[in-house]
Amino acid sequence: MRIAILSGFLIMMVLPTGLFLSTAEGSAQQPCVPAPAPGGENLPNPSSIQVLVCSSYSYKAPDGTTAVLGEIQNNNAFPITGVKVGVTFEDANNNVLEYKTGPTLLQVVQPNSVAPFSISSTKADPAITQVSVNLAGFTSASPRPEVLAINPGALQISDSLKLQGTIKNAGASTSANTRMYLLSYDPFQRVVAIGSLAVPDIPAGGVENFTITSDHSSRAKTFEIVAESDSYQSKITDVTNIVASLPVMIVSTAITNPSGSSYSSIPVEAPVKISSDLKYLLNSPQSYVYYVQVKKFGGQVAFIGNATGVFLGGSDVEHTESVSWTPTEPGPYYVETYVWNSDSVPISSAGTTINIALVK
Repeated sequence: MRIAILSGFLIMMVLPTGLFLSTAEGSAQQPCVPAPAPGGENLPNPSSIQVLVCSSYSYKAPDGTTAVLGEIQNNNAFPITGVKVGVTFEDANNNVLEYKTGPTLLQVVQPNSVAPFSISSTKADPAITQVSVNLAGFTSASPRPEVLAINPGALQISDSLKLQGTIKNAGASTSANTRMYLLSYDPFQRVVAIGSLAVPDIPAGGVENFTITSDHSSRAKTFEIVAESDSYQSKITDVTNIVASLPVMIVSTAITNPSGSSYSSIPVEAPVKISSDLKYLLNSPQSYVYYVQVKKFGGQVAFIGNATGVFLGGSDVEHTESVSWTPTEPGPYYVETYVWNSDSVPISSAGTTINIALVK
């Protein structure tokens, strides 16, 4: 199944011919679809395949490559290893631009369990607009005891994720080459971000403190953590204690005319609408003030405007706020966006700065 990729580049400079800012977001194939590759390595007869590709999600990374995240589900009664996932990167006309295989992040996939994968295109190719994912191989494995016990603390959410906790080795030998993975899921149980951490060797019976970080996706709703070493694994552990130090995210910002259409160029004395999509990370009510500041390239402030609102939490966590500005002088400007509470305390990181040029 092909996955369409939406706009992938975070546009740092907007020229007069295109004044829209968007972040990369992708789409997913249906969960857990059998997808054997023709001629795939180490694959049994398709009718007996019990290893499925689930929840694939693709987006354009900041370096321009196309990243594909997802999970493999092992429905067998035995563990498997050597799992290979194949990703076909295509243009809008279904022409294959690249085919790449990669492993799951866990070496061993337990029976009736899942393992994440992360595969990126080799090059930053803007022609890639869709991907397809297939299972390219796996073999049976010896059991890997799940004797690593993770005790996660509070997950701190701002413009990134930070999780501290402890990991205990309840096995009889040292846990060597231990890696931990922090997984972010959207409401459709797609993996939308992955953080990783190498942990020092843990002796038998030993406990190690850890701090793991990850990029934060605005789509993320739930979080899990898992660990694996050369000999052992942990169970997949839910992370439920969540603290948002900056509970509002400025997801995207657009500069348009009052009707919402992009300007090919911005005339002086023409009204400009500056809009941002905001996302709230908590469930309790939160009032806010959305600020827009326009500056000349020399640093002089040309305009400050604001809009106010209240997040109720629960299902009311996504708002779009807009401020209007009418430029009076031509020249280069840049736009900054912020969200503060009613006490003038920031409750979001600053939005991405947008450069614009005005014409007469």
